[in-house]
Amino acid sequence: MKWKNLSFLTCGFVLSTTISFIFTSVVNANSSTNLNPSLVPESGKTAQDFVPSGWKLQDKVDGDINNDRQLDTVLTLIQAGTQNDERVRGLVVLVKQSNGQLRRLAVANKLLLCSSCGGLLAGSDGVGSNIEIKKGVITISQLSGSRLARETKHRFWIDKSSGRLVLIGKDILDFDRGNGDSTLVSSNYLTGQQIVEKSQRQKVVSTKKSTIPKTKQFIETVNIETN
Repeated sequence: MKWKNLSFLTCGFVLSTTISFIFTSVVNANSSTNLNPSLVPESGKTAQDFVPSGWKLQDKVDGDINNDRQLDTVLTLIQAGTQNDERVRGLVVLVKQSNGQLRRLAVANKLLLCSSCGGLLAGSDGVGSNIEIKKGVITISQLSGSRLARETKHRFWIDKSSGRLVLIGKDILDFDRGNGDSTLVSSNYLTGQQIVEKSQRQKVVSTKKSTIPKTKQFIETVNIETN
């Protein structure tokens, strides 16, 4: 009788723990929502004006995006919370007007990895990422993984016909930090060319070139998990 009671209590504890875990997971998942573009103002005086409630400014990079010799701005926003939370991040691109005001050009809410999505290579406040603006091109690099790691680079510039930021190139480098083996897939959407380069112990062993569609994808639709 005692063993039956113990078995019943054990099953009850496991079931209760499982339900609690599922509930907690759902709550955590629901608490991490993508940056809503409608919450980001269309114009403002400073970068902080474009940070909605519940978010904070994580990084800020200046450079000329539209070749008007004025410093435009790319903001990395991160959901407010503690370092133990899974917080999503968003990218806001601003262009400086002739009157000194900043105008919102784009909000990309699926481009950046979340704060805990980088594995062991992520810092205390999220994924290791680097943003560079050079000759009108925005390059966003993100590093994730541990021994088996991935570096993803997206390149954007302003499409003249639409006035919006489009993806012009992407590099995905998968590499083993232990032995130096790697595979690089480099795609150029302006030329329609793709190069796949494989290396062993940091020495190139094969290179393959192919043709890909010259697609036009706006920055708002680029998803780091699928693109």
